[in-house]
Amino acid sequence: MYQLMIAVLLVLFITAQGGAEEPAVQDGPAKAVNQTDTSSPQPDVNNPENTLPTRQQQESPQSAYFGQKTDRPVSAHKVNYFALDKWPGEHDAQIKFQISMKFRLLEPNLYVLKYNIFPAYFAYTQKSLWNEGQPSMPFEESNYNPELFLDYPVNAAIWGRLKLRTIIISPFEHESNGLAGVQSRSWNRQYVLVRFGFESKDKLEVTNSFLSDKASMYVKLWHASKYFDQDAYLRSIGSNDTFLDYMGTGELGLSVRNFLWGGSLKDHQLDVKAPIFRSRKKHSCEFEFRQQIPGMNFALYAQYWYGYGETLLRFDQFGRRSFIGLSFSY
Repeated sequence: MYQLMIAVLLVLFITAQGGAEEPAVQDGPAKAVNQTDTSSPQPDVNNPENTLPTRQQQESPQSAYFGQKTDRPVSAHKVNYFALDKWPGEHDAQIKFQISMKFRLLEPNLYVLKYNIFPAYFAYTQKSLWNEGQPSMPFEESNYNPELFLDYPVNAAIWGRLKLRTIIISPFEHESNGLAGVQSRSWNRQYVLVRFGFESKDKLEVTNSFLSDKASMYVKLWHASKYFDQDAYLRSIGSNDTFLDYMGTGELGLSVRNFLWGGSLKDHQLDVKAPIFRSRKKHSCEFEFRQQIPGMNFALYAQYWYGYGETLLRFDQFGRRSFIGLSFSY
């Protein structure tokens, strides 16, 4: 896994540097304007809209993504939602919510660490189960998931409207539940994620973190480590299974947008994901459906979980659970 990550990084670096040695061509009038226009205000590096891309960034394979400079420093990462499984007030009612965001670490015009070569992000995701129906309304568990990754847009045509969209490389991802003793659960990962997109015939507006493509598929492969607590727990209950028998060493995801109806309710999306390379007896799958509410920054949200690994504390518990609520973006 480490060798694969290094090889992919090297290829992307060479590709991004491909046009660096080409001499800049500029006609006389344009050059004169650049030399005389000294009274214009300096670009605000904290506002990507006012920061012009360099020639190298404009000509790089990633220019379609980075050259526009519309990527905000803070944006949504995974799906953000707030949902419940039963009517509020019932004794076993539970609220499930997830907050997820990513932070762009580098500015586009740094001299050495150029944004199109090192598109570095830090992301944080928190998923919680809140026992709303119990006295004092305690939290059952929260999973804390920070990660650092490089997000390389490729946008290469494969066949027709099918495109290789992005390659994401993460040298570090951590997830833990913050509990102590026998309930402690944690693990680390390094991963490579490859995302494909099926381009829509009509331009789709990106609302509430929806796809810009008609459909998308990703394959995520990881090397996991430091999951001693989970294996120790399994041995303590007499099981010969391992944590990775439940969680796998990868994930496959599929998303489809605007496939049910049109009109004012046309913006909707279905996301399906499941672990891969795990024990055949430890099936699990998550379905998420979002329906954008017209004129609002919210979407109706529905989730169905089947199998193992819903949270770290529940990783060895089989369940079929449904949640309904709202999804939001920022």
